[in-house]
Amino acid sequence: MTDFRALFEAAEQSLDVDALQSLAEGWAEVAELAPAISCTDVYTGLATQAHFQRRVHEVSTFGADNPRQHAVAVISVPRPNESRTHCWTLLARMGEAVKGQLHGTGALAMYQDSAVHVLFPLDEGNLSRLVECKAAMEALGDGALSPARMKLYPLSSALAATAATTTITPHDASAKHGAPGSGPKASRTT
Repeated sequence: MTDFRALFEAAEQSLDVDALQSLAEGWAEVAELAPAISCTDVYTGLATQAHFQRRVHEVSTFGADNPRQHAVAVISVPRPNESRTHCWTLLARMGEAVKGQLHGTGALAMYQDSAVHVLFPLDEGNLSRLVECKAAMEALGDGALSPARMKLYPLSSALAATAATTTITPHDASAKHGAPGSGPKASRTT
């Protein structure tokens, strides 16, 4: 509306209120029919960075109202040798694999800097699904994303309590797990 008024001022014309009202009505009608702004990354089909960060902030801020504790898992994959990023087909397949493995868990995932970041409700079933997700990613592209490493970051002190009572069974029985820590920088590596 300000731009419309500036147009009339620049043309040294008096403001046409009827034209301004028509513009406002047309804008409102189109805005109601327009699709919602996407929160999905076009390469992976996972959440955008802005959407993911907003959800982490919401869960961290309003977490006391939520009976379920949350954590963030970061599954890092090797960077490609000859380019700055993985090819778009591999990124699309990775997104499909992550969404398929985490379907129904209440998790939200994002890809950034050769790592999938996953915000998830913390429980034993979801921890097992994350290990399966890591294995599915490693199997893509003839092992192009292998070996992957996973770290867990609690959004509260709940990770230490859950990790102490949860046994994670990885696909590779020889994989070693780091000891869970406490505090906001604590992590568990798989």
